[in-house]
Amino acid sequence: MTLSRRISLVTSLIIAVTTSLFAALAAFSSRNAAVDAIDRRNFELRRTISNDDEPVSALLQSIESTSADFVAFLIVAGEDPISLLEGESSAPLTPSPTSEQLISAQLEPLTIDSTNPVRVVALNLGDEQWLMFGDGIDDVRDQFERQLLTNALIALLLTIVGGGVIALLARRSLQPIERIVAFSKRVASGDLTTSLEVNSPSLEVRELQASIAGMVESLKAAADSRARSESSMREFLADVAHELRTPLTTVRAYADLLATATTTDPETRTRAQDRIARESKRMSRLIDDLLLLARLSSIQPEQTERVNIGEIVMSHADDLRMLDPSRPIMMTCDSFTLTANRGLIERMVSNIFSNIHRHTPPTTPVEVRCERLGGFANITIDDGGPGLEPTQLEQLAHGPRRFGLLRSSDQHATGLGLHLLATIAQSHGGEARFTPSRLGGLSVTVRLPISAPNVRAETSGYGDCLESIE
Repeated sequence: MTLSRRISLVTSLIIAVTTSLFAALAAFSSRNAAVDAIDRRNFELRRTISNDDEPVSALLQSIESTSADFVAFLIVAGEDPISLLEGESSAPLTPSPTSEQLISAQLEPLTIDSTNPVRVVALNLGDEQWLMFGDGIDDVRDQFERQLLTNALIALLLTIVGGGVIALLARRSLQPIERIVAFSKRVASGDLTTSLEVNSPSLEVRELQASIAGMVESLKAAADSRARSESSMREFLADVAHELRTPLTTVRAYADLLATATTTDPETRTRAQDRIARESKRMSRLIDDLLLLARLSSIQPEQTERVNIGEIVMSHADDLRMLDPSRPIMMTCDSFTLTANRGLIERMVSNIFSNIHRHTPPTTPVEVRCERLGGFANITIDDGGPGLEPTQLEQLAHGPRRFGLLRSSDQHATGLGLHLLATIAQSHGGEARFTPSRLGGLSVTVRLPISAPNVRAETSGYGDCLESIE
């Protein structure tokens, strides 16, 4: 049985019981009121005639002011009651009242069940004679039965109408609950695209709708995040396999060449050994980068200390100047410190200048700016190299999932430099942004907090931290 039907049945039962009780109470009250009026009239008549020397004559004289159902009897001990009236009211009183009934009728009205029930009082005349009179209550009884039946019909009608109204209201009020149940079933079946409107007129149900809708939205977000993470991991592993396949293929080819020692000249053997060594180092760097990315994605930087970020940037800029003497380098760098892991900051800045050295011509200009903006240290490095394609910058702006898309033509690069740079910045509570440089190449901006250096932002993947400046 549904909740709406249960509510309707219980409410209808309550209405039926309540209206029936009121109907019976009203009918009984009306009957008792009519009987009380008869009793008061009879008591008043008995009081009047009891003060007269001739009570019977006084009673007969008062007959004109009585009702048509009035009865009066003279009762003598040992004889049948004598009717003092003529007509229908002169019918014999059967059975004859007992002495106990006569005594009781002196104290309070008495109902005698003769052919037609009457409500009588008694007056002791002495010499074992009694005067008993009163009114018939047959009409009162008939009116009581009619009113009881009428009230019962009204109670039944109220029960039907009230039950119908309650059923309609219950069904309308519980419709939001039914929609919640249907919504939950769709979600349980795996349909996370469904939605639930928060439109119930009831505050409690509306709060329930909002809570369930919010919970499902959280489930959707978690499912989407998991799907993205799984997709990112699959693509990441595919790129790792691709990056490892190339040096492994080269190593295997030169190893096979070295295996044919009888046909290999010394120069070819030396070249093969050098190539195997370079490819091995390349694989080692790739594995080191992957391990660093994994470590930064799961824990906060350890061994933090006060680091002068300006000195580190200027030190690596001097290294670049030594490697490329003909490269113009313009520097505007303030000296200030923040709390960070020195090794990771060194690695981040080194990656930036290493990329410039390896991927830009040695004569292209570089501009370095270090400044403090509010509670953050901003490090901006512009180069005049070839930069990145617009599609690559767009991928960075949306959070790339495949580092292979950003690999350069340098066969010794691992393709993880930008991701390492951004991940290190984010592990310190900052961020890295990549935009076209005003010098024509790539502009890298690293923003690190000074006041809250150890706050690490949550990441959903190794590439989510990359953004662009509009």
